[in-house]
Amino acid sequence: MRLNGDFFKIESRMEGLPEGQSGFNVILNPDHLIYKAHFPGQPVTPGVCILQMIQEILSEQEGMPLFIRNIKNVKFTNLISPLIDSRISVLFSSVSEEEGGIRAQGVIARRENTADVFLKFSVFLVREAF
Repeated sequence: MRLNGDFFKIESRMEGLPEGQSGFNVILNPDHLIYKAHFPGQPVTPGVCILQMIQEILSEQEGMPLFIRNIKNVKFTNLISPLIDSRISVLFSSVSEEEGGIRAQGVIARRENTADVFLKFSVFLVREAF
């Protein structure tokens, strides 16, 4: 299930980041059906949706469909509520090609202050679904 365009929207690519880094500004849709179930009245972005968002954004960046093969590390440091933080940033500190796929590390952070991190991640993606 593709989430880009409905659950979230890529608003812009971030400019002026250090060499080797990339980032995207994203808008979450607080009216999406997922938030009505997770959790009614106090919506929280599900972890699986956050991982799907990372996959879709990296696919967009690399210009090809990618699929998460391995999650090396995911550390949730704050909840993402679309009512409080509907505008977030997805920052890739490192994206490198490795045999058979792409390794990416980064964070999802509050747009106004990217030092305020919601999630740190390290994932390995492949070009074909397995």
